[in-house]
Amino acid sequence: MANNTPHLEELFDQAVAERREHQWLSALALYERALRIDPTNDTAYRERTITLSLQGSAGLAWHYYQRRPDLFNADEASGFEQDYIARLAVWGTLPNLSSQSSKDDMQRALMAQDTFLAQQEGEVPLRQRFDNIYILNGMQRHEEVVAIFRQLEAEDIELPPYVMRIIGDSLLSTKKPQEAAALMEQVAESGAAVANDHIIRAYAYLESGRWREAIELLEVEAEQQRAWLWEDNAQQPHSNWNRYFLDATLAMIRGYTGDQPGAQEALEAMAKIAPRNAGLQANLGSVYLQRGWDEQALTRFQVATRLDPRLVDGWIGQVDALANQQRLGDAREAMAQAVLLAPDSPRVEKMQQNWQTRTGWQVSASAYAGRSEAPNDVDSPAGFDEQHHQFSAWSPVLDDRWRLGILGSEHFSEFREERVHDTRGGVGLRYAYDRLSLETRLERSVDDFARNTSVMAELSWRVNETVDARARYATHSRDGSLQARSSGITADQALVGLSWSPNERHSYQASITQLDYSDGNHRESLSLNGWQRVIDNPDHALGLNAGLYAGQASDLDVPYYNPEASASWELGALWEVRNWRHYEHSFIQDVGASVGQSWQQEFGTRWIPSLSYHHRWAVGNGRDLKYGLSWSRPVYDGNRETQLSFDIGITWGE
Repeated sequence: MANNTPHLEELFDQAVAERREHQWLSALALYERALRIDPTNDTAYRERTITLSLQGSAGLAWHYYQRRPDLFNADEASGFEQDYIARLAVWGTLPNLSSQSSKDDMQRALMAQDTFLAQQEGEVPLRQRFDNIYILNGMQRHEEVVAIFRQLEAEDIELPPYVMRIIGDSLLSTKKPQEAAALMEQVAESGAAVANDHIIRAYAYLESGRWREAIELLEVEAEQQRAWLWEDNAQQPHSNWNRYFLDATLAMIRGYTGDQPGAQEALEAMAKIAPRNAGLQANLGSVYLQRGWDEQALTRFQVATRLDPRLVDGWIGQVDALANQQRLGDAREAMAQAVLLAPDSPRVEKMQQNWQTRTGWQVSASAYAGRSEAPNDVDSPAGFDEQHHQFSAWSPVLDDRWRLGILGSEHFSEFREERVHDTRGGVGLRYAYDRLSLETRLERSVDDFARNTSVMAELSWRVNETVDARARYATHSRDGSLQARSSGITADQALVGLSWSPNERHSYQASITQLDYSDGNHRESLSLNGWQRVIDNPDHALGLNAGLYAGQASDLDVPYYNPEASASWELGALWEVRNWRHYEHSFIQDVGASVGQSWQQEFGTRWIPSLSYHHRWAVGNGRDLKYGLSWSRPVYDGNRETQLSFDIGITWGE
């Protein structure tokens, strides 16, 4: 061994020179040659381990350190331990064939950190506090990340940009977008921002209500990124993934802020270039969902998960698309896949909350009170004081298809001579699977005017993703005239309807209704309605509507309002002022106005104006409150009335 000493000294000198030039691989090769000459050489073993650490091979360096800890001082040992913890944490965030493997890496990183800190005396090294933030963020433990951030703030500790971007992500995940935006702005000001930082900042702006700034930010940053990059001496360019992520996020935010056609156009153009990009397919599926195209959306999500079975967003999208198509059993299977892949993800938790809302109890209660003023003490068809109260409670979904319901309603009007009631209680049954929906109700009237048992059945069929058809038949219908009920006359109702919603901006309905009164009178009517949204963004929305109506009766000698022939048209607008929103909570003001004409045989044509003003509160996931006033000036039998009403409604469930 002594004869090899000069040779080893020469190898060590060469290795030091290589390390000085950051030629790590060459230095490692020299230390390996030294160990082949003398496998027990402490210097070669020690310097090889240190070189591995300098080169970035923290895991291998840590393993060599563990075998011979006596060769290293305390500072070096601490460095090996902390580098190893950081390396485990990084491994935990890298794509893996198994999501469980990534979770295991993060868990090992946390355990290694706990072991390391248990052996330390005094204050926890600042680096470990930063690494702890990284690990907890990777484990989706965002509340803990925010708690550590609060402690660092209280201690007035300056955060490096790489830590601020992690905290910004956790702040956004815990629904603190304003704080996330402020932190990501600091990252940008430091000059260290990368594409993902701009994306987090844009989403923070979006969730803070600063949606225009979000779009502007992404437009500017995307413009600064070339779509294709050239490397030295390369024969062809390679794609710039930063540009892709910025463009894809910009398209999604356009969709979230009301520009679904623009989002669709951008994503479809990108999908033509990269049809095998799973994330892009899932994004396109999300936009199709927003446009009401559930079948096309499902196809995109299924393509996405075939391309990448680990893509959580693809499985979440399938849950939404399948549930919208009333295929709850299939949706439940897709949900299980999403939970398996990322049980702690905020997106998965949101999916589960939405599922509970969709499949849980559905409860609604509403009340309406209106007054009508007619000239010359003439009885209005609605009475001069009308009130309507309704309540329904439907059970959670049973066997992914059925619901049971409890129903109650009271409708009464004050006429000049008496108050007429229609008071009912009953039960209901709903069935929904794929294209078919069926609802039946059995109700019993409990007032003194007409004690009847009413049976209602309604069948709905989804022709395709934009067209729906329905048919209803009801005995002793709720829609019968209260004036007729005062004489003990009730009406059976038959209805056939068709609706077409080509996208989220347009909707059209047509229906034919027949009321067969028990006195032998038959009344038929046709209604056509159309709706179009012309403005839609997070601050405002404007919808225009148009309606046509025509009706006729077979018998004129009846004790209730029953025009022989009548028709009307209406044009209206609804302006939504979206004052405030914070995730599931929001406040919206609706201002509506319409004008039209009504015609009645023997009484001619008259203009009909109407106004309405409502508040809408979303007070939680699936919990909504709406109330407001309406005013109109209808004409019946040539008599113009003034109607003023107040209505309020509460819903709990989808």
